[in-house]
Amino acid sequence: MEAAEVFDTLGLEYQRAWSHQPALHGTLAWLVATLPSGSQVLDAGCGTGVPVARTLAKAGMKVTGVDVSPVMVELASSQVPGATFQRADVRDLTAVEGSYDLICSVFALLQMPQAEIVETLRRMASWLRPGGHLFLATVAVDAEQVTLPWMGQEIVVSSFSEETYVSHLEDLGFHVIRRSRPVFTPSYPGATPEESLYLVCRRGS
Repeated sequence: MEAAEVFDTLGLEYQRAWSHQPALHGTLAWLVATLPSGSQVLDAGCGTGVPVARTLAKAGMKVTGVDVSPVMVELASSQVPGATFQRADVRDLTAVEGSYDLICSVFALLQMPQAEIVETLRRMASWLRPGGHLFLATVAVDAEQVTLPWMGQEIVVSSFSEETYVSHLEDLGFHVIRRSRPVFTPSYPGATPEESLYLVCRRGS
């Protein structure tokens, strides 16, 4: 299934299952403590807007969220009125170079091929001001277009190992300043513990 169809189907079920990850809230708290109020933020793959856009908007940041799912964009708009949301595929998005202080991509790159992941990260790097931050949450596995069952859906995923991800990011001029491999069991029937990769990076000058 295409990403838009998957998340249109899941809607708030996705939020109920995943939004209370302690490591995610901890990383958001660190970003709030590190970046000033008024920072320009892009939430790429914003989902329902909870918790990423909501947390950052409540801290006074100017948040723009994009998602391929119209259902997710509608939910985000209703749940986080302090941010701006639009339906868009980040691969098609255009932005002014250096226009963001922070870009968050929380599990948003998994449903695109490896080459498109790297190209999307390259474009994100150009949208960040020098010294700006990228928060990337993903799954550290070397996979190219693998079909998997997930939350009652069938999805096609791609990703990289932690070492390969870090190498790609460093090639794009990022410095990894925080990294972790949190384990979390989502709240849905039959769920098992899942390990993620969290990388917070700073763009070089």
